[in-house]
Amino acid sequence: MSEEISEACGIFGAVSFDPGTDVFSYLYWGLLSLNHRGQQSYGFTTLRKGKFVKREDLDLIPTNPREVESLAASLKGSAGISNARYATSGSSGIKHLEGGKQPLVVSSGNRSIAVSYNGNIVNTQKLRNPLREKFGRFKTDADTEVLAKKLLLSLDENSGNYEEAVAALLDEVEGAYSVMILDSSGDLFAFRDVHGIRPFCFGKKDKVIAFASETPALDINEFEDHEFVEAGELISVSKNGSVKRSQIRKPDPALCSFEFAYFSRPDTVLNGTTEPVYKIRESFAKSLATSNGERLRGIDIILSMPETADDAAYGLHEATGIPWERAVRKNRYVTRRAFISGKSNRESVIDKKMNIVSNLVRGKNVAVVEDSIVRGDTTRINIAKLRKAGAKKIDVFVTFPKIANPCLYGVDMSTYGELLGAKMTPEEISKWMDADSVNYQTIEGLVNAIGIPQDSLCIACVTGKYPTPEAQKLADEIRSQFLNGVSEGGVRIYEKEDIRRRRRPSC
Repeated sequence: MSEEISEACGIFGAVSFDPGTDVFSYLYWGLLSLNHRGQQSYGFTTLRKGKFVKREDLDLIPTNPREVESLAASLKGSAGISNARYATSGSSGIKHLEGGKQPLVVSSGNRSIAVSYNGNIVNTQKLRNPLREKFGRFKTDADTEVLAKKLLLSLDENSGNYEEAVAALLDEVEGAYSVMILDSSGDLFAFRDVHGIRPFCFGKKDKVIAFASETPALDINEFEDHEFVEAGELISVSKNGSVKRSQIRKPDPALCSFEFAYFSRPDTVLNGTTEPVYKIRESFAKSLATSNGERLRGIDIILSMPETADDAAYGLHEATGIPWERAVRKNRYVTRRAFISGKSNRESVIDKKMNIVSNLVRGKNVAVVEDSIVRGDTTRINIAKLRKAGAKKIDVFVTFPKIANPCLYGVDMSTYGELLGAKMTPEEISKWMDADSVNYQTIEGLVNAIGIPQDSLCIACVTGKYPTPEAQKLADEIRSQFLNGVSEGGVRIYEKEDIRRRRRPSC
């Protein structure tokens, strides 16, 4: 999906059982390997002599040697957590992005905690009022602050017992959340929502234990044995070396299927599977080849819309024997991302990012492989460029089924109005894009390729069936309005309640 839909966050944390060991190097390399999950801000928080030390900024994680040395010098500590964020709640203005940076440190009495999480909270508006009574006015409109203060309140109400506090939070907080908490005592806690919607793993090496959104963040730090934080599980890591795993609530798995198609790195292994994601993406394309044999006859070359569809394009090539040409190339030095550009210049940015090698496509029947289609702007622009380059026939093959419903769990596609699949049939999409055909993956093909039962996956963006009740209620309400011509105004579904109550975005 070359339009660069974004995920909420990448998280990485580590604690050493040797107080003389500095964990910043683990944090830096781990978070750098997760920068694809969040590119609006980054943050590191370590613990030194019972005090939190923070360094954060808007932008990508720095790679300039002087900046990295400065970070390393100021963030020495035997325990720390980190976060690479993309905002899927609150405003996207600079002021609010500044306030939403993670990790977030919150305090109550003598207790302070730092929180880093990946996901999205659906019922934030219902949670805010009781928290205001305890903590006063919120400093940000991001759901991170809601989650952190809810956790702090639960700790106060349960005498600092993390198992009881997390149990209360799991019962009351709806959404997707993989969470790390660094306590000012030096202990680290990690837990996951009961559906395990967003990925979360951990590994051990010598006297260090680390947690991460994806396995490559552990690989780069040479943590060889990967395990997964289970849905509804709390893992407590004491600074003295003890590790306790507690199944706080019964798991009801619903792992995000979109992780396999787009978000996760190709070399990631997600829980419930044994193969890396890139092998599953190859299988997606092989499924497409099976269900679209007639359409693929007469195709001269396969092209992928870089770069997340490369593995699928190779899979289609393997299944059909049709040559795969790398004739669509991305200029990786055009760094202003299309998804954060204003509407007025988004198409210009997209156009400058992609280049077509014209002599490889001229006069050819082309199969374009896309990992998914959400808004469709980039695919449409690139098809126009292929036409201009002289492609004779263009058939699009999409490895993910037609997305017709918003995500409420941390993917930035949260309104019906922005989704091409909510408004058009595949035939209408094909005409709008000026393609000869648009051919989607089937749900059965998706599930079989992933190798996880359908009832253990979240595919709500395809089916409209959400794994949590408040999300279902909100989606049904807004869909009814959408079908009756009521504009969403570009407002995220889970923030609608606040819009109705206050008549303006929260601030």
